[in-house]
Amino acid sequence: MNSHLTWLFLSGLVSAAVSALWNHFSKRSLQRDEAVTKVALAKLQNQFDQSERRAQAEIEHSEFVTRAHFDTEFEAMKQVFEYLSQVKLTMNGLRPTDVQIGFGSEQEKEADLAQRFQMFRIPFNKLVAESEAKEPFYTAELYAAVDECIRAGTAEFKSLLRGDEPFTDDWYEEGERHRNRFGKGYRMAVNIIRDRIASLAILPSP
Repeated sequence: MNSHLTWLFLSGLVSAAVSALWNHFSKRSLQRDEAVTKVALAKLQNQFDQSERRAQAEIEHSEFVTRAHFDTEFEAMKQVFEYLSQVKLTMNGLRPTDVQIGFGSEQEKEADLAQRFQMFRIPFNKLVAESEAKEPFYTAELYAAVDECIRAGTAEFKSLLRGDEPFTDDWYEEGERHRNRFGKGYRMAVNIIRDRIASLAILPSP
């Protein structure tokens, strides 16, 4: 075999070997890519399924209402919560346990208490009136929580009007009991309002 034929023969062998290796590695690379793709697709499918289940659960637990219904109920809850917060703030200041109220003469302390009571009375009366006027726009759970706050505020209101000896240990302890009762109803109202807003979904416009 002359050198030219030998070279052609060897070139053919090299080309065949290179082609075989190329096909082998290409096939393995393709198989590896397919495996990676399958894993990625399975992961994406799993994420999609989880998102779909969460969306379905949210839909099932949502209450669809009109925009007008949502705005009316939201405004009613917003207003009653504003009065609840005002009453909570002024009620906490009626019988403060710090030493500030202990300064001054008896007349000065009683005058200060009368001023604090007036600051409490105004938002409390507004809360009572608002809760009665907007009862149809609250859930039964929210109305019960607001009613608990009103009962606690009423107990504090009557206690101060009763004229028990002020600034004694028993007097402060009674105020604390009323504040704790109000705080319990207040926290209930906060959670109910938050959950209610989260559960409402507005119907799309036709």
